Amino acid sequence: MAITLHLCYHIATLYSTIVADWLPPLVTKLASNKSDAEAEPSYGEGTHINDSVYVSSILSGEMLDKNGTRRSNPFVSEELLKKLKRYGLSGILSYGLLNTVYYSTAFLLVWFYVAPEPGKMGYLAAAERFLKVMAMVWAGSQVTKLIRIGGAVALAPIVDRGLSWFTVKCKFESQGKAFGALVGICLGLALMLFVVVTLLWA
Repeated sequence: MAITLHLCYHIATLYSTIVADWLPPLVTKLASNKSDAEAEPSYGEGTHINDSVYVSSILSGEMLDKNGTRRSNPFVSEELLKKLKRYGLSGILSYGLLNTVYYSTAFLLVWFYVAPEPGKMGYLAAAERFLKVMAMVWAGSQVTKLIRIGGAVALAPIVDRGLSWFTVKCKFESQGKAFGALVGICLGLALMLFVVVTLLWA
């Protein structure tokens, strides 16, 4: 039981690191401070001007090196990022949905077809295999980031309308809270997939 919990912990930690590029810090900000969000001028459909400050670093995949200098992702188009940033939360959600689909699909393809191995390998061996598979999936995500951003731009108007409908239908106080709920659902489903598949091979 202890080994199983240890394995689940490492899976959750790794996945939270991978999806951090689309989980914005403004989720908590919007959910807890609705009045400030409503006071800001709106741009585009269902977005706020301050959102773009966060969206820029999230979608571009920028990272800080040891000297604190920003390093941009060479597979990201600035023009596409500008288009996607206009949608604010909806743009992030659109990109996040495609990320969830990519990581889930790529994980299954690599696990079962690219690098298949027999089951009943033990918890530690299964955990090591999971880390190797996710490393391959993550490497592929960097190369395909431009494609996913382009797809997110195309889907953003539809996602924007869907987010508005979801907010009203489920009676959320703000789009920020509805956004947070959808992010939680996506992360939960993907994490459950990773844990179940890995444990079945343990």
